[in-house]
Amino acid sequence: MNPIDEKEAKRLLKDPAWAMQEKFDGRRVLVRKAGTEIHGINRKGLLIGLPSPIVVGAHKITSDFILDGECVGDVLYAFDLLEWDGDDYRTKPYQHRFVKLSNLVNRPDITHIEFVETAIDPADKERLYRQLLAGKKEGVVFKRLDAPYTPGRPNSGGTQRKYKFYATCSAVVSKVNDKRSVELILLNGKRWIPVGNVTIPANFNVPAVAQVVEVRYLYAFRESNALYQPVYLGPRNDVEQHECVLSQLKYKSAGEEDLC
Repeated sequence: MNPIDEKEAKRLLKDPAWAMQEKFDGRRVLVRKAGTEIHGINRKGLLIGLPSPIVVGAHKITSDFILDGECVGDVLYAFDLLEWDGDDYRTKPYQHRFVKLSNLVNRPDITHIEFVETAIDPADKERLYRQLLAGKKEGVVFKRLDAPYTPGRPNSGGTQRKYKFYATCSAVVSKVNDKRSVELILLNGKRWIPVGNVTIPANFNVPAVAQVVEVRYLYAFRESNALYQPVYLGPRNDVEQHECVLSQLKYKSAGEEDLC
């Protein structure tokens, strides 16, 4: 999904052709059920293990399927349906897919596969937007209701777009410092650029040099590219080093008050 700014997000809030959902701070994963076999598929297309509560929930759905969702802990937040009982749903409009998905997983006996709340009416989108903003959630995703499922991210625009309330980036560890912190770098063309350090909380293992990690931050300083108020979110085993590019940074605007 391509990112949008606040102005575009406010426009899509008013457009009934676009649905809105919460953007979760987890790991993108497909869940495939074929007979009694259930597998996770990460964004690299590799088979991965799933938390056992998600597997148990998937077994309660009798037909075969492929779901698209975000894994947060031992809960899968399902937001799209690709296949159902041998039928390919990718070419169907999103409005059709998410109604079928809701009927599939929105059941009281399935507790670890949750249907993502979806708002369509402008008033409902505005309410959900304010609720997520007040709850300090990651952001929102807008999806065009008449669009088919299209894998990959277009160069610009697209039928699915994201707006983050705060910034995150995937970066590479270049050095392990004293006192549980690491130095981070991002790729700019063929050069690796330092973007500062982040402290590793006690409940995380200190990542190794060359490992890809996820960091939340308020903004980056344009002069130094250093991240302001970085918070370590954990390792990213599903992201390659070459994807950790400098262009993903959100910079401090010229009129923003200096908080340092």
